[in-house]
Amino acid sequence: MQRLQHLLIPVMLLAMISCQPRGQNIKIIATTDVHGSFFPTDINSGKEKPVSLARVQSLVRIERSIQDQEVVLLDNGDIIQGDPVVYYYNFEKTDVPHLCGQILNFMKYDAATVGNHDIEAGHPVYDRLVSESNFPWLAANAISTDNGEPYFQPYSIIEKGGVRMAVLGLITPAIPSWLPPDIWSGNLENG
Repeated sequence: MQRLQHLLIPVMLLAMISCQPRGQNIKIIATTDVHGSFFPTDINSGKEKPVSLARVQSLVRIERSIQDQEVVLLDNGDIIQGDPVVYYYNFEKTDVPHLCGQILNFMKYDAATVGNHDIEAGHPVYDRLVSESNFPWLAANAISTDNGEPYFQPYSIIEKGGVRMAVLGLITPAIPSWLPPDIWSGNLENG
């Protein structure tokens, strides 16, 4: 089921884009399982990393510069767990905007899906990230235990070059059996 979460958004969008009018050129770039790999150098070893959001940003900049092309930038979750710099902003440096949100806002992401490792950080972390982001965090099947309403935005409508696309976010339904309830139950207001 977790694999389905990561494949659903790009497949849905590709299907919609194939029906677009007037030969509109829309490029979809989706990141997934970033696990805090923001910078091109490993913080522990000092060695260059083959993948990072810094490298993705280089690609995004090139693609956005192509005339008559629109870019949709998405993340499929599992971004705020893994690298020590993410831990630092999750639990130590909580009095400033989260580095992840700052980077994704700078890169102008259009939407992101919440992953199970994002939930592992707990309410204070993922609620903070959602509130600081300039784009929606999606998870249609994450329902508040307090009121039965979607906890995250279920979907987003993105318009690029006159084409409207619906992006649906889903998270693995195994969260309640994988993680303790204090991490995922309730709402921000009452923990």
